[in-house]
Amino acid sequence: MVKQKLNPKILEKLMEIYLERPKNSVQARISQIANKEGVSLATAAEIMARSRDRTVGRYLENEDREYFRRNNLKITKSKKFSSPARKSILTFVNYETNNPFLKGHLDEINRCYTFGCYTASFILIRKVLENFITQIIKKKFPDGKDKSLYLNFSTGHIRDLSEIIKNLKEKSKSFDPDEKKLVQRILQLSEQFKDDANDKTHSLYHLCKKKELEDKNPQDIFDLIKEYFNNYYPQ
Repeated sequence: MVKQKLNPKILEKLMEIYLERPKNSVQARISQIANKEGVSLATAAEIMARSRDRTVGRYLENEDREYFRRNNLKITKSKKFSSPARKSILTFVNYETNNPFLKGHLDEINRCYTFGCYTASFILIRKVLENFITQIIKKKFPDGKDKSLYLNFSTGHIRDLSEIIKNLKEKSKSFDPDEKKLVQRILQLSEQFKDDANDKTHSLYHLCKKKELEDKNPQDIFDLIKEYFNNYYPQ
């Protein structure tokens, strides 16, 4: 059978069906089918569309339709296909902020939680808590004399969360009673992410389960941190 020129509308429709493939790849596949089956390009395009339960039948000529009638293959109306529903991101942790970097980390925690990446979510929570506790130190001791509480001068790196918690816990003994109580509660709850997160970061065999993550209630810690900044360093 002589392969007539393909109707551009057929190719356009087929490209909607094969979004993931480049145009030249689709055209090449149409030609392969036409040569193999001995059919026109339009018929080959319909065969290709049907492989995905779709059709370009409305653009076929009578001679193209004859192939399907002869083979008892009915041309049906194209089914309506919608793009897959976008999964709603769950809010596992929330903290109102105008800081784009903090907001980005919180959004990533929630995305990881939504799609079941609990180990990644766990480690990111630790990272955010480390930053929060460092900010408490910076707010409480703004003159910079106590940088050693969170900064290792020999390496120039931020100390591990366990060290920061330990150092601030020692310092909090001199705080006024209410502030001391609030800070120590924050540190107590944050300790859950101290050693466990080290295991999850460095051990191939330690994966976080959903219940394990949820049982640590990180939102409670974020709420307490928000209360601390609102009470002692309101903006």
